[in-house]
Amino acid sequence: MVTRAVIPRFLLPLQGPLWRGIQIPLSQNIHVRFISTEKPIVLEKPARFNPPSHGSRLKRNSIPKHYGPALTEDEIAAQNKRNYPGMMAPEGTWSHWFWHSRLLHTFITMGALLAMGVYTFFMNYAYNSPFKDLVPPISDLWHQPTYFFSQWKNVILMHEKDKALKATEHRNRHIDDVAKRRYFMKMHGIEAKDPVQMVFGKDESKSEEALEAAAMGRELPPQPEAEAPTEQKKKWLGIF
Repeated sequence: MVTRAVIPRFLLPLQGPLWRGIQIPLSQNIHVRFISTEKPIVLEKPARFNPPSHGSRLKRNSIPKHYGPALTEDEIAAQNKRNYPGMMAPEGTWSHWFWHSRLLHTFITMGALLAMGVYTFFMNYAYNSPFKDLVPPISDLWHQPTYFFSQWKNVILMHEKDKALKATEHRNRHIDDVAKRRYFMKMHGIEAKDPVQMVFGKDESKSEEALEAAAMGRELPPQPEAEAPTEQKKKWLGIF
């Protein structure tokens, strides 16, 4: 019986010294396998996997069945009042009222905010006031409460007066600087006008005497009052 040795084509030599000038005919003992031009085998798409171990879903709002007699009203009431570990306190107890009372939680929240506000108000005077050395210690609240509150009142009043005095001095200093600047610009012929006032026509130019008096801090001399016009202007249609 004749056997055939199948040798792939890529294993055969292209130009070997043994095969130069010699053409070996294809015999029955050598079988050359060419590259296949057929389409690749495509596997069939598998069906959808539905695990059989998963049962169908339970219906909603379905009450589980208990193999026993139905609970009485007393047993249901006893279960509702029983305190189970890791769960919320049952209704009718002090713990349930404490955790579910909105009025109590509102009172606690507002009380904490009020306490922090009062503490911040007094600590502002105790640390930032120039009269913080006059603040009485907290120990005087129990020994001399009248002196404690009266001293705090004096510190607050002195602090507010000093704050108002500094604000007034700062404002007056700013007004004097503006008046001196305008007087300087007026004397040197520098005209600086506000474009907004120029558009809306509210630019009121002051005289040199008024600017000098404002810059030097003097009062203006009394000006004679303008005489009232004797003749009344005619009005058209009661308007002009």
